[in-house]
Amino acid sequence: MPTRHATPLKANFGQAMKSLRSARGVTQEDLINATSRRHIGRIEQGQQIPSIRSIESLATSLQIHPLTLVAAAYCSDLDAKCLAGLLSTVQADLSRLTTGEGT
Repeated sequence: MPTRHATPLKANFGQAMKSLRSARGVTQEDLINATSRRHIGRIEQGQQIPSIRSIESLATSLQIHPLTLVAAAYCSDLDAKCLAGLLSTVQADLSRLTTGEGT
């Protein structure tokens, strides 16, 4: 069973945004339809954590699923081993919750 200690417990949305923007070839200005440039800058500098609505809007602008942004925030290097561990943990959590084992 996956352990929560195998994946980071603290999200780094700033690093995730920078990495995903870079991977997509997108500038902060390209994301202005999602939110303000100031807000994007504050997120990337670690001064602000985006709301779920902001995550959805930013993900749409980056043409990715919002969960991809969240996963990248927990595995900022986009390392395959970290991502696999995170997905395994989420899958185990959901399995326990849907089978009633988590209560």
